[in-house]
Amino acid sequence: MPVVLPKKEVLWVNIGDAIAARRTVFDEYLNGYLREAHDGSGIFDAFSYSLLAGGKRIRPVLAMLAAEAAGGHGEDALPVGLAIEMVHTFSLIHDDLPALDNDDLRRGLPTCHKKFGEATAILAGDAMIFNALSVILAAPYPPTAKVDLCTAFAEVCGTNGLVQGEYEDVMAEGIDLPLDAIESIYTKKTSRLFELCMYAGARVACEDPGLARCLAGFGTHLGLAFQAIDDILDVTSDSRILGKSTGKDISQSKATVVKVLGIDGARSWAQDATDRAVQALAGLDRDRTGVLRGLAFWMLERVM
Repeated sequence: MPVVLPKKEVLWVNIGDAIAARRTVFDEYLNGYLREAHDGSGIFDAFSYSLLAGGKRIRPVLAMLAAEAAGGHGEDALPVGLAIEMVHTFSLIHDDLPALDNDDLRRGLPTCHKKFGEATAILAGDAMIFNALSVILAAPYPPTAKVDLCTAFAEVCGTNGLVQGEYEDVMAEGIDLPLDAIESIYTKKTSRLFELCMYAGARVACEDPGLARCLAGFGTHLGLAFQAIDDILDVTSDSRILGKSTGKDISQSKATVVKVLGIDGARSWAQDATDRAVQALAGLDRDRTGVLRGLAFWMLERVM
């Protein structure tokens, strides 16, 4: 059965406020980290510029919500949420470079390489990977949790995940891929990081592997929906609203569900992925997972 969206006023007021509240907490934590860590270097200027450029902070918010769903506090996930946001931002800095997507605009601002130059942007992105690990290792988590988290980061972000997905995405430009190959790219370059958000948030809050798997499964499908929604908006929205260049997928002949299924088909595909995400939460405490369910609908509403 397809997802039935809740009433729009519930979707945007209650869920939007819940997400905004957690985003504010995360941004305060991020600002505190940057104040303490800034060493006055040009690389750190670029590092800070990219992290402070805004965005929905959906990944650290997901980690906070996962911790809450696992019986902990959202604040427990702030260090791991920051580490994930660093990894995500590193991928954006490098993705925007001329050798990849060659973008001039990100989150309504000049991209890192446009502001600081290509060399500094590359090195600032590199630094974020290692700083992410440093944040986890310095966090007040048990040693076993730190090992699990670092292992998960390496697995999700390397040649089995984010970096491989970005590579396959670039290599697929101009090629007519079947839908399952596109889903594989989506899984690696986007979905696995969403999966990590949910796993990491659950791991810092509890030691229940079954609960962590359920929440990670939600992240897997939510990430697929998120990427499809992003690709739809690349065609249907504009850079003023999105804060980044639009129309790039068509101009670069990117492998997307929109290219294979058309706009309406892509909407249906995103709705199916959202439905699977919500179903992954079946059996979990509805009060603790209510915002997660609402978040899935909130994302989908942007293109429906």
